[in-house]
Amino acid sequence: MSKPTTIRRAAVAASALCAATLLAGGTAAAAPAPSGDGVRISMAAAAECGLYRDGSAAMYRNCTAENQRILVTYLISPSEYFCVPPGESRYVGSWNWTFRAYVRGTC
Repeated sequence: MSKPTTIRRAAVAASALCAATLLAGGTAAAAPAPSGDGVRISMAAAAECGLYRDGSAAMYRNCTAENQRILVTYLISPSEYFCVPPGESRYVGSWNWTFRAYVRGTC
């Protein structure tokens, strides 16, 4: 087998592995234990800015000093706008159906 063919096969295998990881929801991590009120917030998730996953929930954290107006797009349902105050996190839907979040100014 020639060297270019081997490199090409390795690249295809790496791409397939990357796609499978993304479709599975990113990297594998242990889920934090639920607190007494049923809300789960991991330390890693609390530190993230923007769209992140917390269990099966899609969350958006605003790390700026002003309100952010965000547009959240979903795989099946219509897009929605949310206003997220500075330093706060907001539930924006189920992680399985949330596609992306875009900052669209202030509110």
